[in-house]
Amino acid sequence: MNDRRQRIDGGALVGGLLLIGLGSLFLLDRLHVADFGDLVGTYWPLIIVAIGVPKLFHPRTVWSGLWLMAIGVWLQAVRLHWYDLTYGNSWPLLLIALGAGMVLRTFFESTARREADVPREGRHGS
Repeated sequence: MNDRRQRIDGGALVGGLLLIGLGSLFLLDRLHVADFGDLVGTYWPLIIVAIGVPKLFHPRTVWSGLWLMAIGVWLQAVRLHWYDLTYGNSWPLLLIALGAGMVLRTFFESTARREADVPREGRHGS
């Protein structure tokens, strides 16, 4: 019996659900059933965060997912004026996030390479 499990593409699933949700909001807004213009205008950066979340579940795209989420959170913080942040006074936060991401990525990748170089018998003391 062939018991192969099909993997679901999380990015396509989240992307599709996001498009359905946004399309529904815009349709309701256009039909004058509800007013979502201000809501979407205020919270649009969360779309970028939502695009980054499924990337966290694939080893090859973890860092791009974290970067998308960092940009989305920064844009949302500026949009909501958290701690009086504006685009002009908060752009150094992106440099800090980029630098921290580079340092963490280098650390984790070098640790993973070292673990891959250690023979299996040496890992568990066998």
